[in-house]
Amino acid sequence: MVQTTEKQENIRKTVEEKIPEDFGITGKLWTLGRTRQYIPKQFRKAINERTLSDYMKRWGISCQCPAKRAREQNPRGI
Repeated sequence: MVQTTEKQENIRKTVEEKIPEDFGITGKLWTLGRTRQYIPKQFRKAINERTLSDYMKRWGISCQCPAKRAREQNPRGI
């Protein structure tokens, strides 16, 4: 375990309840890369992608790419 249980819970809640832009990270969806940017900002400790991926699997969270059909949507119609 790279992060303590308390820090892991904080990261999990952040990913579930907030968006990256709340922390000065571009984008509206959390990805592994964006989550890796967030962790050093908050905890001053880096984490590698594989470890973070393992944490997210344990928490029941998966990073997924938006479906291609999302690009075909009409932004005015939303």
